[in-house]
Amino acid sequence: MAGSRALKNRIRSTKNIRQITRAMEAVSAVKMRKSQAVAIATRPYALTAFSILRAIRASSDQTLAASPLVQKRPVKNSCLVVITSDKGLAGSFNTNVIKQAEKLISQLEHSDILQNIRMSDTGVKVSIVAIGKKGRDYFARRGRTILGEFLGAGDFGAIDETRKISDFLLKLFGEKKTDEVTLVYTNFISALKQEVVVRSILPFSEESLQSIVDSIVPLEGRYANIPRSMELAGVKEGVLKFEPSPKDVLERLLPKFLAVEVYHAILEANASEHSSRMIAMKNASDNAAELAEALNIQFNKNRQAAITKELSEITAGREALSQ
Repeated sequence: MAGSRALKNRIRSTKNIRQITRAMEAVSAVKMRKSQAVAIATRPYALTAFSILRAIRASSDQTLAASPLVQKRPVKNSCLVVITSDKGLAGSFNTNVIKQAEKLISQLEHSDILQNIRMSDTGVKVSIVAIGKKGRDYFARRGRTILGEFLGAGDFGAIDETRKISDFLLKLFGEKKTDEVTLVYTNFISALKQEVVVRSILPFSEESLQSIVDSIVPLEGRYANIPRSMELAGVKEGVLKFEPSPKDVLERLLPKFLAVEVYHAILEANASEHSSRMIAMKNASDNAAELAEALNIQFNKNRQAAITKELSEITAGREALSQ
């Protein structure tokens, strides 16, 4: 049975921990709401960019296929862009992303055919572009090839701050250092639910574009089916006119489209990170409160036992003196 002094120290420490976790929970809640608002606000812009891209494709069947960013080639090198956090104490947020990335790496390296992710019948060399310290450290410890690392990618408010990441991916793909680029990140659905998403982003394809559009507006949760794309004349009717030509517009639009996609993924992951940390800190606060209560009960029992023992000794001594 622990002594009273040791129990007092444990109770004090547990209460201090609860104060810290409650403060972290409050901070994460504020950051989650801000990140969530930014992520939601970018969705109309992203949806509109996708609708314009579709309009360009509809203007000519050969326009989209002419771009080097759309052309598929035999995959010998695959690049995974893994988005994790720079800090810990976020529950299973980083673990789920890394687990999904490891699963994909195993499939790429050992499976002969991975439908919708690659087109190759030979082994694939997998490399990593790490966005976030936790993912960088994990893959570095395991000897994985890290082509690039970007730390401090959270709490962004402008797309220009993440453009260096999309430019880096374009350079890798353009110089044929990788034959495909796949995003692995956490998509924000609600404060209580997030899901890990694996999405091929280079080369562009009609299927990947559709999956991007579907994921931007979640099917469930508070923000299901909202917001829609901004209303631009001619987009829905497919009668947009492009100057100087659809091909020239496409060559300038696709890099911007990739920048929007990477930016949106980071915002979604950032909102998911703060949400996961808020839930983790709430659980930690609840556990600390339960532990403090249990320690208080134990402390009171020990004190009562000590009082009872002292009374028994006093009574026994008095009886001995009276005989």
